[in-house]
Amino acid sequence: MSMFEILNDMIDNGVQQQSNNFIRASVTSPPPELKIKFDNVEIPSEQIYCSNFLLPHYRRTYKIDGVIDEITIDTTTQTAIGNGPASHAHDHSTIKGSGTYKSSKDIWFEDTLKVGDEVLVLVLGINYVVVSKIVKMPSGAIEGV
Repeated sequence: MSMFEILNDMIDNGVQQQSNNFIRASVTSPPPELKIKFDNVEIPSEQIYCSNFLLPHYRRTYKIDGVIDEITIDTTTQTAIGNGPASHAHDHSTIKGSGTYKSSKDIWFEDTLKVGDEVLVLVLGINYVVVSKIVKMPSGAIEGV
């Protein structure tokens, strides 16, 4: 066997091994005690790592700078009259305008893994890394979800 053939064989085997490191599994227990199952083998949570955005109460901080093309604000006031009738509202004005805005805060994501969800899993030795939730196309594709 030539050196070229040996290197080709090593590359082919490496690619084969790398592509076999991913599996599709199903969630059998949701976080925080996440368990997954594939080929009738259930993996306990002690052997699982999980992408943090798939966990409950995942928090991201956002910052938005933008332009308001058009805004309309209707203003009303509540008026209380001494010993007379109950409070009532008066329309006073409508304000229209445009401008810029800045916003920043935290966003808390609550859409975590549920029993029955299918996940893409990277196998690393005896550990399993849940990389992403996956759906079968096209039947599992729901726009905006």
